[in-house]
Amino acid sequence: MHSHLIFQLNKQFPNPVPTETLSQQLNCSAAEITEAVEELRALGLVIHSYNSGLQLASPLYSLPGIKTYLDTKIFGTQGLYLFETIDSTHTYVSNNLSTIDHGSVLLAYSQTAGRGRRGRKWSSPIGKSLSLSIVLKEFSAQMKPTLLTQLTAAALQQALSETGLPVAIKWPNDLLINRRKVAGVLTEAMFERQVLQAITIGIGINLNQSQTDFPTEIHTKATSLALETESPFFADKLIAQFLKIFEHFYQDYQQSLDPEPFLSICRQESAVIGESVTVVQGDKRRDVEVLGIEATGELLVRDLSSQEQMTLISSEVSLRNPDGSYI
Repeated sequence: MHSHLIFQLNKQFPNPVPTETLSQQLNCSAAEITEAVEELRALGLVIHSYNSGLQLASPLYSLPGIKTYLDTKIFGTQGLYLFETIDSTHTYVSNNLSTIDHGSVLLAYSQTAGRGRRGRKWSSPIGKSLSLSIVLKEFSAQMKPTLLTQLTAAALQQALSETGLPVAIKWPNDLLINRRKVAGVLTEAMFERQVLQAITIGIGINLNQSQTDFPTEIHTKATSLALETESPFFADKLIAQFLKIFEHFYQDYQQSLDPEPFLSICRQESAVIGESVTVVQGDKRRDVEVLGIEATGELLVRDLSSQEQMTLISSEVSLRNPDGSYI
């Protein structure tokens, strides 16, 4: 009932919806509406009560809303799950892998133990961000799992760009708007007895955060779609469009084993190609010029001291501006 209640409130946002109207739409009593609202509030979701009805504090995606726009054959149609709050969608997949189909998509309003690349915590205030995991169980031995991060980044860049915002990709897995992070991608493989069983693609998108919703240490590094568009952001269509583009790239790569369709987007929309950056590798730092992205997904750079060209593997390094600040 929670998802359907949110769907109805979302359709009328920012206008309040009378409880009587909701009762008719959901075929339930006013008391059941009140109980559901209190349950959602207990989770941390903000729902305002007025004489004229109930109103969401900010737009929320819902399964009925996403399905309105969903146009895929596999991703999201094989299984589409929404958790109000969870430790992490990745952990849920790991614990329930045998019962989750290829192409399943798991979403959460909030993750209490969500994390990004290199174990960094991902901030996800309930109801204001998107946490999403895609489960992959069908892949050929010739596919390179390390390229799936950049495939996903390219699909996400294309979907986010439909907002009209200037979205850039910071190799290999961050999406930036005006040099601030709005989304990130984390790819993880799941093995059993050293045999690859599945790959999960984790995605976090900042949707409706205000600047004060971000931890102090990332105030200057992070943004949200609401901040950039200067209006509440409705995510149902974005989620459906991302899954459609992701499915196209994934099936094409699965059949052709050619990464160029998505790597070309990573190059064209790169936030770092042509820039001078500092490579951080453990306690070592090196100033380089970024030249491009290889067909293997590795970053091609030139050392500014030695003029030596080299390639970087995403799992080993981080990129920063020469002054040490976030790119």
